[in-house]
Amino acid sequence: MNDFEIQRRLREMNAPRPPQIDLWPAIEKRIADEGRPAAAPRRGRWLPLAAAAGLLLAVVAGTLVVGLQQRDALPEVAVRDARSFERDLPHLSPGDADVGLHAPGGDPRLAGAAVVLDAAQAELEQALAERPDAAFLVGMLNRTNARRMKLDHYGAHAG
Repeated sequence: MNDFEIQRRLREMNAPRPPQIDLWPAIEKRIADEGRPAAAPRRGRWLPLAAAAGLLLAVVAGTLVVGLQQRDALPEVAVRDARSFERDLPHLSPGDADVGLHAPGGDPRLAGAAVVLDAAQAELEQALAERPDAAFLVGMLNRTNARRMKLDHYGAHAG
């Protein structure tokens, strides 16, 4: 193909040509469809979503009811545990901290730790008296008493 043939073909492309398909019937159909109201959405699509939302709501409500029932049962346990601690264990207030200085073994480092533990125990007991339904305070008081007993054990075996 040379330059003359390319120019001849370009001139042929410039000539008017009728379209291969008549476009007017498709245009008329779209114009006619614009006048009609759109089809209403099917309600069958919302049924699974509504069922899932209802199931989720039931699970959340059940969890809340069980949580509230367990929370209501905790104050009795917390008060009972706190009272058993008051009966079974000797209590030292921060004012009685000098008693800790005469701990077995007489190690001043252990006496300082005893003062800190006794003060923590007194604060926990005060907080438990203000909020007897706080079960986590009973757990903290248990751990404080366990550490105090471990400290007494170290003091007894200290040289």
